[in-house]
Parts: sequence; C-alpha cells; structure tokens
Amino acid sequence: MSRLRTVCALLLACLPLTGCGRAPVQQPGFELAAAADSEDSFGEVGAFRFEERRGGEVTRESLLGEPWLAGFVFTRCATICPAMTQELSRAHAQLEGLDVKVVAVSIDPEHDTAEVLTRYAENFEGGTSEDWLFLRSTEAETHDFIRESFKLGIERIPEENPGLAISHSSMICTVDAEGKIRGYYDGTRPEGTLAAVRRMRFLAGAPPVASPLPTLNAILNGTAALLLVLGWFAIRKGRSGLHAGLMRAAFVVSAAFLASYLYYHFVVIPAQGGPVRFQGEGAAKVAYLALLLTHVVGAVVNLPMVLRTFWLAHREDWEGHKRWARRTLPLWLYVSVTGVAVYVALYVL
Repeated sequence: MSRLRTVCALLLACLPLTGCGRAPVQQPGFELAAAADSEDSFGEVGAFRFEERRGGEVTRESLLGEPWLAGFVFTRCATICPAMTQELSRAHAQLEGLDVKVVAVSIDPEHDTAEVLTRYAENFEGGTSEDWLFLRSTEAETHDFIRESFKLGIERIPEENPGLAISHSSMICTVDAEGKIRGYYDGTRPEGTLAAVRRMRFLAGAPPVASPLPTLNAILNGTAALLLVLGWFAIRKGRSGLHAGLMRAAFVVSAAFLASYLYYHFVVIPAQGGPVRFQGEGAAKVAYLALLLTHVVGAVVNLPMVLRTFWLAHREDWEGHKRWARRTLPLWLYVSVTGVAVYVALYVL
C-alpha cells in the first residue's frame, strides 16, 4: 500500500460526517472509490470480536479467506440507514453465488439487540441469508473500530430523537480476503453500490458482469447501415421492389434498435447503478463527445424524416419520396454507423 493511499484514507477521519442528524455533504470521492481492478488498498482492518445476531462470534480471523462488504447502520436511524441497508441488499443480490459476505455493523448496539437486528434483517431481501451478517458489540468498541480501522467519522450527538442521535458516514467499504480495505463507496446511491459490487467481484476472482444489450444495439445499427446501403444500390439498378423490401427491413431493424436502446437506458442502466463512462481524456474525449452528440441529435432529427419518407412512398408520391429520401438516407446512414462507432469507443477501445 502506498503512503499516498494511506494519507488519503486517514483524511476520511477529518471529513464532515454525513446523514443522521446532519445535512448530507458530498462524499469524498474518486480516488477512494477504487476501480474494480485497482491494486490500491487503504490499510488493514484491525482485530475485533463482535456478536452475530444469530448467535456466536465473528472476528477478523473468521472473515479471512473471502472478501466482504461492510456497512455501518442502526435500526432506529431516521435518515440514511434505510437507504444504506437497501443498497447492501442490492449488493447482496448482485453478489449471489460468489464466496463473499455482506457485513452490517450496528452503531447503536445498546438498542440493537440480536432480536432487534433479526427483525430489522427480515425487512430486506436477502437479510436472512447466511452470508449477510449483522454484528454488534459495545458502543465504545464499535465506534473505536470504525474510526481506527476504517478511518470514518462517527459520533453520538445531543438529540432527543433517537433516530438522529448518531452522526456517521454513509460509506460502504470493500475488504479483501486478507483483511485489507480496498475501497470506499457511496452507500446511499445505486452508482456507489454498482462500483462496490464490481470491486467485490474482482476481489473474489469473478469476471465482471456486463449487459449484452450494448452489443446487440451495435449489431442492429450495423445491420441497418448494411440494409440501407443495399437498398440504395438496388434503387440505383432500378430494382424498386428489392429496394422497398430492403428499406422496410432497415426500418424494422432500426425500430428494434430504438426499443432495445430505450429499455437499456431506462431499465438496465438504473438497475446497474449508472452508465459506462468513456475512459479517454483530452482530444480523445472531445472527439467522443462530438461523435455522441451528433449521433443523438441526428437520431432525433432523422426519425420524423424517415416516417415522412415512408409515408410518401405509401401514398405513391414518388417525386416527393425521392426528394425526402435524398436527405433522409445520408442522415439515417450516419446515425447507424455512428451508433456502432460509439459502441466501439465505449466497449472496445
């Protein structure tokens, strides 16, 4: 572990606390949210001996041998803890089948008895699983453990409402099989969960999971471009029947792409916690953004033009159809080709 990373981790202890009893502040980001395959680490988890809600003890040594994802919550929390526990539930579901554990540590153990934690766990999907642990100890030992091992701020504050009485970080932390802390992630947002899950999969030696839809969308775009070119050649040869069939096929393929694209962006991406980001910098990023912008704007402009061109053909207004087709075809072809180019920039290069 580099000294720089050690210093970064130690700075966590000096950051404003988040959530319960305080207005949320921006989480320390970026360098602490280690990439999935990063070799960075941020110190080691110290020795501890906590009680698990089902009975028995859990120690640092008992968790060695497999990675674990840690979150620090309490059952009476009136602010961020329900969201954090829900994100731990999401992470638990996405890590199903791997040799990993999710660990929720109560920061209000005087109230959070084993029975209370058991009832709390039952409110969340996967909460009763053997690989999701709910731990407790004394408050002093727990708070010292969080500060000393994870370098996270936590304090009890004067507050009549017990749901606001403990101010603490919303970070969830990835720990590897050797007990080393390997990343800090926003535990209240799906984006943070996704990044933590990717990190946990890497630490467990599992391949990353990617949706097949971007590849499918690129194939549909490429197919549409090919059909458009063939349709253009067909009409140049005077084969109007073949031209009409090829253009209809291009329309159907483009419509399938649009449906898949919308499903991916409005259903799959939110479920995964966020989109894939372009990793290039400088001129490469400017070129990518220009490509993406012209692709999206072109697609929006092109759709009504395609519909108009097909409508004129349906009405057998061939002169009007040809006028519109001269404008529509180049833009349609550009949108289809740049759709493939955007895929290559994001997922291949």
